[in-house]
Amino acid sequence: MVVVRKSRGPYLGLLDLPGESPESGESPEKTLVRELLEECGVRPARFLSWHEFDLGVDRDSAGRTIDLRHRGRIALVEVTDAVAEIRDVEDVAAVERHRPEDLDENACSAPLSFALGLLPRPDGQE
Repeated sequence: MVVVRKSRGPYLGLLDLPGESPESGESPEKTLVRELLEECGVRPARFLSWHEFDLGVDRDSAGRTIDLRHRGRIALVEVTDAVAEIRDVEDVAAVERHRPEDLDENACSAPLSFALGLLPRPDGQE
């Protein structure tokens, strides 16, 4: 799994999904391709599925009370490129690769935690 470590904002220091909002007239697919290339240096080889989400977040990474709402789409994609050594791009401190089953949810943003729930489990259970 390709994830980014946040360098600022409510998820400072946490792992998060790469991505942003679409630019004017940009489709979700083009937005994802652009953001994966800008933030991770990879291109999706294949789009597997899209998932709507609407998440409320009440604490930032330091435990301070916030009122944040995330709405959007998460895409599961297959990536075959090697991850680029991108650092300090937008709000990305670093790009990392992790096995989903090895991720500690306490080290993940709310959208990444949601995305982890979309992945098939290695033991085949739901």
